[in-house]
Amino acid sequence: MDIIFKEVEHRYQVNTPFERVALYDLNLSIPSGTFLAIIGHTGSGKSTIIQHLNALLKPTAGSITLGERTIQANRKEKNLKEIRQKVGVVFQFPEHQLFEETVEKDICFGPMNFGVPLEEARKKARELIELVGLSQEILQRSPFDLSGGQMRRVAIAGILAMNPDVLILDEPTAGLDPRGRKEIMEMIHQLHKEKRLTTILVTHSMEDAALYADQLIVMNKGTIAMQGTPKEVFSHYTQLKEYGLDVPESLRFILKLKEKFQLADQEIALTFSEVVEQVKTIMLKGDQK
Repeated sequence: MDIIFKEVEHRYQVNTPFERVALYDLNLSIPSGTFLAIIGHTGSGKSTIIQHLNALLKPTAGSITLGERTIQANRKEKNLKEIRQKVGVVFQFPEHQLFEETVEKDICFGPMNFGVPLEEARKKARELIELVGLSQEILQRSPFDLSGGQMRRVAIAGILAMNPDVLILDEPTAGLDPRGRKEIMEMIHQLHKEKRLTTILVTHSMEDAALYADQLIVMNKGTIAMQGTPKEVFSHYTQLKEYGLDVPESLRFILKLKEKFQLADQEIALTFSEVVEQVKTIMLKGDQK
């Protein structure tokens, strides 16, 4: 499902003394199958964007095209349920999305709400619980007895049960330890490839944005300040600092080497293997002097 934002603006509390602009002059094209990461400081408009993607919010100006459907400002829209089936959102705190007495019932709720028979929904729950890396026995447990990482996996399974074309994840690794964060992100990346989903990740983790995304946008004060591949965006590290953002740890390491040894500009390194290769190159140059 291709997604296109055209001249999108969103204002909260319109025609009140508290009116404020949350998004403006937003133009963005997300081809089907893209893994897009959205980064930006708190209040930059990241959460407002994702609420437009499944019509929880509608633009106050401009339009958003989701596949064959266009949401236009100042127009009454019908059958938004169809959009919410195709665009699944996993919010930052999964305990706010889980409410049934068992994990199985929670995963079944979405598809049954769209008319899937109970037995078919149960079959889907059994398939998906393993797909997200959990055991069958968890299906009969209360979702509120699970760990934070397990709850996130269940929330993702519940969204996948509706067969979405687009998967949106709002800070899916927040509060997890490094191992839990890596496991969740590896699982998301695998699902993205296997199901050929359009995946949109909102994150404060520069490492996750650098390692998993094909494309990256930087939000600043309600609009897109930068966009491109991770290497293209993180090459502008000085500008990112002006937006209150850091860079991945791998790049920080290379920049410190450059400063300490007064090296010429180094190629952007975003992965451990890229850092190793650059360090080898630097050492070889040093040996040749």
